[in-house]
Amino acid sequence: MMTQDLLHLDRRCAALLALLVILLHGGCASTTRTPEAAATPTRYAFWPPYPDEPRIQFLASFQHSGQVSEYKPSALADIVYGKETQTESAVNKPYGVEMWNGRVYTCDIRGGAVMIFDLRKKQTRIMGTTGREILVRPTDIAIADDGTKYVADIARNLVFVFDADERFVRTFAMKDWQPSGLAVFGDRLYVANFVAQRVEILDRFTGSPLGHIGERGDEDGKFVRPLGVEVDADGNVYVTDVIRCKMQKFSPDGEFLFGFGTITNNIGAIRRPKHLAVDDEGLIYIVDSAFQNVQVFSPDGYILTFFGAAGQHPGAMYLPVGITIHHGDMDLFKQYLHPDFEARYLILVTNQFTENKVSVYAFGQLRPGVTVADIRASQADITLGIEDAAAAGSPTIGGEVSPEEIPADLKR
Repeated sequence: MMTQDLLHLDRRCAALLALLVILLHGGCASTTRTPEAAATPTRYAFWPPYPDEPRIQFLASFQHSGQVSEYKPSALADIVYGKETQTESAVNKPYGVEMWNGRVYTCDIRGGAVMIFDLRKKQTRIMGTTGREILVRPTDIAIADDGTKYVADIARNLVFVFDADERFVRTFAMKDWQPSGLAVFGDRLYVANFVAQRVEILDRFTGSPLGHIGERGDEDGKFVRPLGVEVDADGNVYVTDVIRCKMQKFSPDGEFLFGFGTITNNIGAIRRPKHLAVDDEGLIYIVDSAFQNVQVFSPDGYILTFFGAAGQHPGAMYLPVGITIHHGDMDLFKQYLHPDFEARYLILVTNQFTENKVSVYAFGQLRPGVTVADIRASQADITLGIEDAAAAGSPTIGGEVSPEEIPADLKR
């Protein structure tokens, strides 16, 4: 019996060894190669599309940790240790977004956390789910130059503060407020107060109130439902109002400078503005979840272009909400750039639906000597216009925005 057992064991070991050799040398793959992937040319999504010169290119998108994590289980590990189920952390319903030091921070209002895609370390982490204070419905995040992070939680009516190493520090609270949007500039933290209908100014180190911008009303310099807030390089403050469908600009002292926005189905109007961003030249980027795009306005409020739109093309959007502009870390996306496109900075946009939960775009221009005709063959076909978005079955196209639906929409 002992001899037979050893014989059976030898046979099983030989069979296992043969299986390992097959796996390590490509398995049972056929010698016939399929060249479809190599033969298919890369297509790049640009805005504005041909025949205009492109200024914005879609690069990539993220949804779950598997797209960032470097670890991949091997066939040998599956045999020796058993095939285990790999759980992946995913963004469920993103809202605000920021990028700092090679990391993408995304507020997940359904997951009750901030998802961190660390692109340099190829890791994914979660912030705000442990300790004595945890996030419930984070809607926006702002990051200071020193790495201090501020997160608005509209369910708990708190602003959470985390240090550069993503450790919880403290919370800020005020009476009669519901923080929806954040911006940091110098020693100041600007908080869009959704219920008090104004923008609070806090000392970012202590949370002490320093004043506020605006008040309740339907006139210039006033708000009905302020949601997004941003500060430019000169300290001017920009605020989107989701009910008035306007963007208003204020001086650092809170003086109303100008505003724009009309409710129509035409590009250049504002139907359901969410968060916004301003670049170093004063270009204003406004996310509009009704138009399913991001519109780009000049510093004095004139429409320049837009990108996104509903559809199946690369860089399409479905209920976009958050946006940020990020300088640096361009090397992380170099592989996605068109070889004839010179990128200046990154634009990150969150979508509540579709697989493109966090989409990354680049702002730039064609290299000197390159024409739009030179890159025409490599451009992807993209959807344009409000009519196309409506045809795609968007539930947010058509009809006026009612005040009653906005708080529920914000809290989804």
